[in-house]
Amino acid sequence: MDRSLATFDVPLLNRNEPYIPDAGRTDEDDNAMVYEAAATLRERTHISRDDFHTIYSQTMQYFTIQEKYMFKQFQMGDKEPEEFFKEAEKYLKKTFPAMRNDWDFKKMMNRLNLAMFGYDVIQPLIDNPNTSDIKICGPYDIRVRVKGKAYQSDATFMDESDLFRFVEGLAYRNKVNIFSYPIITFTDAHDPAYIMRFTVSSPMVCAVDYPYLHIRKVPKTKPTFDDLIKVGMLNEKVKMYLIDRAKASVGIVFAGPPGSGKSTALNAFIEYIPKTRETLVIQENDELHTKQSGFMFKHVTHGFHGEPAVSLEDLAKMALVEGCNEFVIGEVKGGEMRYAMTLVNAGGHAAITVHSTNAYETLDKMADLVKYGSSYSFEEARRMLKTFDTIVYMEGYKIREILECTGYEDGQYKYVNIYRYDPNEDLQSAEEEAEAAFAETPAEKEEENDGFFECGDSSEGDMSGWDFSDEQDSDS
Repeated sequence: MDRSLATFDVPLLNRNEPYIPDAGRTDEDDNAMVYEAAATLRERTHISRDDFHTIYSQTMQYFTIQEKYMFKQFQMGDKEPEEFFKEAEKYLKKTFPAMRNDWDFKKMMNRLNLAMFGYDVIQPLIDNPNTSDIKICGPYDIRVRVKGKAYQSDATFMDESDLFRFVEGLAYRNKVNIFSYPIITFTDAHDPAYIMRFTVSSPMVCAVDYPYLHIRKVPKTKPTFDDLIKVGMLNEKVKMYLIDRAKASVGIVFAGPPGSGKSTALNAFIEYIPKTRETLVIQENDELHTKQSGFMFKHVTHGFHGEPAVSLEDLAKMALVEGCNEFVIGEVKGGEMRYAMTLVNAGGHAAITVHSTNAYETLDKMADLVKYGSSYSFEEARRMLKTFDTIVYMEGYKIREILECTGYEDGQYKYVNIYRYDPNEDLQSAEEEAEAAFAETPAEKEEENDGFFECGDSSEGDMSGWDFSDEQDSDS
């Protein structure tokens, strides 16, 4: 609606006109889109789904309650997984006659392996290369972000106690005392493909009786710019521009809302920082990484293990005396911004990420952060931040806009518009993919049931040394 028609005497909604929404709600706004993941865990078994889950649940209760000390030893790595498989086999075949069927026994062992040494029901979400974030809001409410868009997953834990068991296992595995702190963050590198940044909110600060979890995935083999072109984050010209700016820019900032792909883009970008520079990377968790020489990587500490607490700002202070001339900050949140600003104004270089709502407001957001704990005025900070000459704004896992700052006059930044995302790029790409897919459509195959139930969760885990036969039991 036209806000210019509103007056003091007749406010907008008091006008004798129907309200016309600005945003235009869609079905996606009112009904959560479902991202299917649970189906990838299911395999055929002779026993029913209910029987499979009953046996699985009782077995996990045995190890997490009756044999809790043994459970802790397995999670902390004090005992090898092979010992667990022996104990599980002994318990299953002694307690459940149905587990004498070799096929179902193998599927149950796979499921137990996933729960004990993997990431249980969220493993398919972790394994999918298109997912970036997983949020566990409850045992039956698991959300996932795919290419910047949020979905509700069909993966669920069995109940609250099953969720607590999962969280407790994470605590043992990473040697952190999750429930002693209101909120705790840590990285978990046990998955072969990804580093996970966990943020766990304890029930002491939650409105529910169980913890909330947020998980950010970071590939151990990080995507290159060419990989990011394939998923639509940028195009070839933007890639070449960013490679050039790795040397030419004094300060570059990747800005955008949470989950927009800023850290992923920065992780690819740092591979092109000239090898003639000495680079210091500071970050909350170990997400940015490279095998190049000349890089030092540091992360904050929270004092969760009795060690001194060290913030990003504390780490940033030392950047000025450690001989670095390239300063990378994984995510600027506070006073560390002024040290990055000081470095680039002293002849150094910087590359950072920051939360922002659009490209043009990014430097002002950075000026606010400079003021944290400093004597700089907002205007002084704005003037000095003109040295951050490249702004890459991202949303929805795409680079949406690129600006170059060429100066600061009369209280205003001077910008050159370098790039703006054109949705027609995606349309053209989608048409090309559709044509390729149509040309290569495989013949459809029908799957036979063969007398099996589609039930029993399974995922092939690392059970090296164990040879469970794939042959079907003749008694089926």
